Amino acid sequence: MADPVRLSELPGVTLVRELGGGHQSRVFEAVLGPAGRRVVLKVRDADEVDRAVVEARVGAVADLAAVEPMVCRPLPLDGALVRDVAGDDGKARLATCVEHADGTPPDVRRPADAYAMGRALARLHAAMADLGPRAIPAVATLDRVGSPFEGPVQLLHGDVSAGNVRLTPAGLRIFDLDDCGYGPPLFDVANAIYMVLFDHVVSGGQGPATAFEEPFTSGYAEGTGIPVDRGAVDGYVDLRVGALGAWLDDLPSAPAGIRRASPAWRQVLRRFVQGYQPRGR
Repeated sequence: MADPVRLSELPGVTLVRELGGGHQSRVFEAVLGPAGRRVVLKVRDADEVDRAVVEARVGAVADLAAVEPMVCRPLPLDGALVRDVAGDDGKARLATCVEHADGTPPDVRRPADAYAMGRALARLHAAMADLGPRAIPAVATLDRVGSPFEGPVQLLHGDVSAGNVRLTPAGLRIFDLDDCGYGPPLFDVANAIYMVLFDHVVSGGQGPATAFEEPFTSGYAEGTGIPVDRGAVDGYVDLRVGALGAWLDDLPSAPAGIRRASPAWRQVLRRFVQGYQPRGR
């Protein structure tokens, strides 16, 4: 296959196909080493990220995967968890590699899958709380709006969605922790709900978008042993939508996925923000 970022020049890497990605990165399936291990490679423009933060995040995920088998483990490329690569255009990029999760995404319309996602997030949070301090900032939304929250703060996934989870014969797997950061645990709960709501509205889904929430929050509460404060969750969903609106109004401050999106896609985002009804209780 075409290899515009020269990943196949790395020792032991054989590209299989490009999986996609967004405006922030490109994602490839590959096989690694003589055993042909299936992996996923992610490539980011070096000038769009803080290398020290990328390294801190990948290191944290590696430590997390060592104690929590749900988490797809980062793997070194030519001896490094964060590897410099240069594309055909000469632009500097950073490449990372993780285990491939061979399974199916959960169906957010199925209560059993939503419940399993909630239980898994609770388990993930418990493991992340034990990692200890890292040189990683707050999750992007909270970093954008400051810190209008009280209570415990810990490392979070930062981008929980059905797209970052796989149901496998060996159990549920979680990946794509590239946006992990600090915040209150219920923000991750709210962000997962936000992602379902966004996809539902943008795709013109049928039925209530809230059908995911009850089994998901029930699973999370069951996993933590603590009832979910739905008012706090609603407030964080509002905050998430508000941050999206603020980024659209101030593109230079926005994440690359928004800043580099097409005008047509930013218009879709704008319509979502304008049509959103605040949930805060």
